[in-house]
Amino acid sequence: MTIEMHIAGLVRGGIRHPVSRIPRQRSGRPQGSALIVVLWLVGILSLLVSTMAFEAHLEAKITTHARKKLKADHLVVSGVEIAEMLMKKSNDIVQKKLEEEEDDRWYGTAKKLSEGLAVLQLSEELGEGVVTVDIEPEPARRNVNRLTEEDWERVLEVGGVPIDLWPTIVESFQDWTDKDGQARRDGAETEDYYATLEKPYRAKNGPVDTVEELLLVKGFSRPVLSGGVLPGDEESEEPVVMSGISDLLTVYGDGKVNVNAASQRVLMTLPGVDEVVAGAIIEEREGLLLEEWEREDTSFKDVGDLFRRIPELDPLIRQNVVTGSQIYRVTSIATVGGVQRKIWCVGLFKENRLEVLRWWEHE
Repeated sequence: MTIEMHIAGLVRGGIRHPVSRIPRQRSGRPQGSALIVVLWLVGILSLLVSTMAFEAHLEAKITTHARKKLKADHLVVSGVEIAEMLMKKSNDIVQKKLEEEEDDRWYGTAKKLSEGLAVLQLSEELGEGVVTVDIEPEPARRNVNRLTEEDWERVLEVGGVPIDLWPTIVESFQDWTDKDGQARRDGAETEDYYATLEKPYRAKNGPVDTVEELLLVKGFSRPVLSGGVLPGDEESEEPVVMSGISDLLTVYGDGKVNVNAASQRVLMTLPGVDEVVAGAIIEEREGLLLEEWEREDTSFKDVGDLFRRIPELDPLIRQNVVTGSQIYRVTSIATVGGVQRKIWCVGLFKENRLEVLRWWEHE
């Protein structure tokens, strides 16, 4: 056998060179792809964890807010219950069923109510929250449904409403509340005015149910009602700034004004009462603060007492004023950790309980 044949046989027999046993180096591409996949997974997992953490934090905030809101809901109602409790105490004081006791911290406040006065900014802390209560005799305002033409003029004057608007406002109100469909000269009824508006409606032909309803009546506007600027009709006219009339009006009561609780502005809507006389009434009824929690009782006992102490009053107002009230406006505001709830209601205190006539809630 030749050498050439031997070598050929070795090749056919699969004899490999020792160098062939050295492993080949793998390409770098598979390792780089795996690293990228791992980084993507880590990023996605981080995003998921962050999202879950944010949602948990948000849910905790929502739960905390809901808890505070629930507490505020209960607390704000308790403010109305405080007001009713004080009305009961004031009634007992009037009927001589209750005398002052050292441990009765509510007596002084109830005494103010029994004198026909308003109770303002009465605050009570309870747990995490604070409730603030205002109790105002509703007849401290003028009943809009019982105003005469002369009353209207005094109301509009105090509200700063320009005199040239008075006829339209007064006669339109009279047309809105009377039962017929005949419009006055400066007034308005359904057929001649309200039915012609872009969004037509009918005149009520009955008493208004809320002060806000006046905005439906011809001549009334938001500045007239709540105060603000009334633009001039011509370039030469200056805008008119009005204080408004809504704080002077109510739709409750028999039309008589509680002189122990009425503001100076409301008192000035009475016949013959100007700023000086109104100030004298307020000064006379306020009394002196004897001690930190004790005040001299100088409220007017009755209408006769009012005229004895303010002799310059016009006799015409004798039939238009009272010194007490059974209808109250209660405002209760509760705050718990920054969450606030408000209740505004008007109620009739009758048979030792508060009968709610109107209820309004605001968050």
